[in-house]
Amino acid sequence: MSGSEWRLLTTLSDLPSAQSLAEVLAAEGVVARVMSDAGVLGLAAPSRIYVAAPQLHRARWLLSQGTFTDEELASLSAAAQPADERPDG
Repeated sequence: MSGSEWRLLTTLSDLPSAQSLAEVLAAEGVVARVMSDAGVLGLAAPSRIYVAAPQLHRARWLLSQGTFTDEELASLSAAAQPADERPDG
C-alpha cells in the first residue's frame, strides 16, 4: 500500500503497547502497521498505529468497543513474546 492508503488510527505511549494493539486489530481482520521512533528513543517512545484506509471506520469501531490501558497492552505484549525475549527471562 502506498502512504496515501494508510490512515492514522491512534498514538500510544510505547512500542510494546502499539504492537499489542496492532495484533488485536489484525486478529479482527484489520490491516495495521506500527510506526515508532523507538530505534532512536527506546521502547518508551510514542508509537503510531496506521490502518488501511478502507478499514479505518471498522478500526475506530473496534477501539470504541474496548478500552485498553497501557498496562493491559504491555501485558499482552509480554505474553506474546517468547520466554528468551522477555526482560525477566
